[in-house]
Amino acid sequence: MRLNQFRYDLARGLGSVMLYLKQSPRLANKHIDAIYHACIKNTAYDPQCDISREDYLWEIIQLSEESEQLQKRILAALESDIDGWDLLQVYRLAKIFALKSHSTAVEAMKKGFRYHEDWNSFIGGEEIIAVEGEQGFLFVASRIGEQILSSDYEESKFLLEFAYEKIGEEKVTALLESQGDANIQAFVQSSVHQQEYTQSKPLHIVSYNELKSTIGTGSGGLYRYTRWGKHASKEDLLKAANDLLQESNSKILLPYLYIFAKAVFPLDPQKLIELAGSKNRRLRSQAIRVLSNIKDERIHKLAIKLATERATEIDALDLFIHNCSDEDVHLFEQIVFKNHSRDTFHSAGFSILKIFENNRTPLCRKILIELYKKALCTFCRQRSVEIMVLNGILPDSIQNEILHDCNPDIRVLG
Repeated sequence: MRLNQFRYDLARGLGSVMLYLKQSPRLANKHIDAIYHACIKNTAYDPQCDISREDYLWEIIQLSEESEQLQKRILAALESDIDGWDLLQVYRLAKIFALKSHSTAVEAMKKGFRYHEDWNSFIGGEEIIAVEGEQGFLFVASRIGEQILSSDYEESKFLLEFAYEKIGEEKVTALLESQGDANIQAFVQSSVHQQEYTQSKPLHIVSYNELKSTIGTGSGGLYRYTRWGKHASKEDLLKAANDLLQESNSKILLPYLYIFAKAVFPLDPQKLIELAGSKNRRLRSQAIRVLSNIKDERIHKLAIKLATERATEIDALDLFIHNCSDEDVHLFEQIVFKNHSRDTFHSAGFSILKIFENNRTPLCRKILIELYKKALCTFCRQRSVEIMVLNGILPDSIQNEILHDCNPDIRVLG
């Protein structure tokens, strides 16, 4: 495997990397730097949502035939200027090293534990507690408490709750009560305050009349209308749909459209079809989103028209979710195999996967193989594999690779 391909597959967490290292152990040495950089740089498209890859990376480190040297280099990164998701990934790897009895892993984890301004938090606390238990918790609490006392920093409730889960609430409570350290007490007060604050927030759904009074005012953000629509009664949705059909002001139409982003529009969609041709991009995109929940031949005709226009081809894909025929697959292929930016490709792939989840056809094979190879997130890759399995079109080469994928849920599909 060429180095560029190795880096590409490793960045996506593909099983091909694992197969290559198993089949060609003598060639592993030329890829050591690529493995190191994948360990200290989180390559997930959206690390907040995607699967954590430390177990996959640990397997690759072991296959590299330079495990000890790689672990030493990775641990040293804890004191470098890496931050955010990169640092969190290194801490998760360091936890594995420590649990596998690496002699200096715990020391490196503690030495690198510090406040990070970009995240306004400490990174690695859970990992230190997971490795050292009570002593690790006291170390973390003291270090965080020191930051609290010397600044306006406030600690969230989550680390204390993690300690409860990992060590036991009674043990943690007794441990904290036995400590007279001012730093630890500051940590406790901040964490408990955050617990009480979070638990006091009520959740409720307002009536349509209350919601209607806010439409067009710009208060609260547009997604609140989507959340409201998702839980609203049929009667309230019908009232909102009638009012939408009577409205002509684009500033008011937009929040009305957001109401039906995840709720089926209950009336004739002709006005929505007309809005999908609007020159106002936000209005057009949201109208398309609402129409994507509806099955109607008029929507299918609109989808074909918009999919052949460069400005609307990506947005148009969602219109095929409930309005698709085998004859449309060639259109999808034309779109997928074009050169796109990362975000545009991800958006196109996400929509096409929804289409094939709702419309079974073996004709999707070519597109799904492309999405499997190039999907930016492991969840899209998982969905592409699931659809190929469902249609009986999973290639043998992919069948072998997925047994070593970074996403455990993909491995079980093999």
